[in-house]
This record gives sequence, C-alpha cells and structure tokens, in this order.
Amino acid sequence: MPETNSIAPDADGVSSVDLEHRRLGPKALTRWLTGLVPSLTERWVEDIFGRGHAGPPESQALVGRFAELLVGLLPLMLGPHRDQIHPVWDRTSELFGAMAARRGLAAGEAIEEVHALRELVIRDLYQNPPARGRVRLSLREVLRMNRALDRAVTHVSVGHTDALFFEFFESEGADTVLRGPDALEEAGAQLDQIEAEVEETLGRPVRSPVVGEAP
Repeated sequence: MPETNSIAPDADGVSSVDLEHRRLGPKALTRWLTGLVPSLTERWVEDIFGRGHAGPPESQALVGRFAELLVGLLPLMLGPHRDQIHPVWDRTSELFGAMAARRGLAAGEAIEEVHALRELVIRDLYQNPPARGRVRLSLREVLRMNRALDRAVTHVSVGHTDALFFEFFESEGADTVLRGPDALEEAGAQLDQIEAEVEETLGRPVRSPVVGEAP
C-alpha cells in the first residue's frame, strides 16, 4: 500500500486532500463565518436601522450589542462548543425579542430582523464563499447553521410574547425583564452576564467593540 503523507491545510483551512474530495469541513466553515462577524454585524445593524427599527436613541447602542453578540455566537453554533452555546443562544434570542417589544416592534417585525441576518449570511455564501468557492459546502453544516437561525426565530418570538404578557397581565409585582425605567440597564446587565459565561467557556471574549461603540 502506498504511503500517505499528511498535508497541512492552507489559509482557508482546506487541505489538498479536501480539494480532491471536494468537501468543506465544519472547521473551515466556522473559521469563514467567524471572519465575517464584523462585516455581518455592521450590515445587520444597518438593515435594522434602515427598517426604522432603531427605537429611541438610548436603545440604539444596545441594539448594536445584541447584533454583535448574536452574530458572534452563530459560528459557535457550528463548532465543538455548540452544546454549551445552545442555551446561551436561546437566552440571547429571547432577550432580543423582549428588547424588540420594548422598542415598540410587533413580533413579526422582530422575526423579520432575524431573517434579515439569515439573508446576509446566504448572500455571503454565494458572493464570498468559503475557500473562495473551490470546494462544495457541506450540506450538513449549512443545515445546522440554518437550524440555529430557526431556533433564534423561535426564541425571539417567545421573548417578545413573554414581554407583552407581563406588561399587560402582570403589570404589578412581577419581577420581569425589560420593564420600567431601568429596562435598558437590566438588558445590558444580562448581556454582560451572557458574555461572561461564554468567555468562561471559550477562554476568550465572544465579541469585539460594537458598531459605533467607543474603544
């Protein structure tokens, strides 16, 4: 049997063996998506604000934080830490939905914002594909990414519904998220806690400074 030499991957994480079999592994796709986090975040925030969904000025920076965190978590939903990240992804999505209610959005409008993120990712898959289009994407990994975004849609809807329920039916005495004059501070504090949990899991921060945030 001829000897098989080990071939190191190139800058895209794709080895010549991978090229022979025309497949892109999950690590390469995760690396590609991670590299797009700053660009995706900026474009998603622009899309949200372009829809007139920015909300009051005091909530706009928080929208940027949500975008940075959710986009930063998306590659982790494909990687080896996905089991630990699933509950964090769900909590962040629910908080995003509750924040959308606070911004005065209907549930459908909040869901449209997540679909806008999906469209941006799909557009990049075609216009700026991993490994510069030299190999085919793994259908399993693309479906996993799509399921992660479906999961976000579900939990955004849950968070939005819960926020409205407590506002209209439990307005007195309920210790709920994003109610009252300190709602934005509470949302920011919860994001701080989520980021700390992810940093503990990964050993590094999950996000860089958000769009428009001072260094």
